[in-house]
Amino acid sequence: MTVFQLQKDLMEEIESVLSDIMLKKPKGGMGTIKSYSHELPKREQVVKPGSLMPEDDGDDPYPFCVVRMESGSIYPGKQGIRTVLVFGIFDDALENQGHQALLNVIHRVAERFVMDPVLKNRYQLNGKEGIGWILDDEERYPYYIGAMEMVWDTFFVEREDRYV
Repeated sequence: MTVFQLQKDLMEEIESVLSDIMLKKPKGGMGTIKSYSHELPKREQVVKPGSLMPEDDGDDPYPFCVVRMESGSIYPGKQGIRTVLVFGIFDDALENQGHQALLNVIHRVAERFVMDPVLKNRYQLNGKEGIGWILDDEERYPYYIGAMEMVWDTFFVEREDRYV
């Protein structure tokens, strides 16, 4: 099991677990959370005729989940991989309560992995490390950001003993 494969599997699982949660999109309408690997995609900057300033011509990625592989530790026969899931949602309601939807998203993901800490029969959530989460404490209305941290245990190669 490679770290990259864990990242892909987590991206797929996050989209599946959250597939029934509909969230606002910045350009109107509703959508589900889309997962991205390590970073959000770059958005194209276009200079329109008659303008000197570039404008963003790309799609706004909200709502999203960025799956980051932060670090790892290799032990005999296994590897511990620290992952961070960064969630972004958009909510332009004047009540300024977008954090509630964000907390629901975090709760749903945590609930999935607490109830069944195994992913794709390949990785196991490290129960000793637990699941950490945090909300961004900066005012970014109408954008809301939160994150979760988990450590996954995977199999890793073991040293061969040539003299056995």
